[in-house]
Amino acid sequence: MLAAQRFNAQQGNDIETIYGAVTIGTIWQFLKLEKNRVSVDLREYYLPDIELILGVLALPFGQDSARHATT
Repeated sequence: MLAAQRFNAQQGNDIETIYGAVTIGTIWQFLKLEKNRVSVDLREYYLPDIELILGVLALPFGQDSARHATT
């Protein structure tokens, strides 16, 4: 995410927020980089909850990119 942020800045394309995911294939976690601050969603998302994983992945592309906590 940091490399993507730096690359885009060098190209004159300052992107305010960069989203990331870490996965081993069956377990997913999500991150967000805003300027020099990283936010980590501590919840682990498991593959049987694929609809939830796809929903989280789609959030940055929706009208409301603000992520809300799920319980």
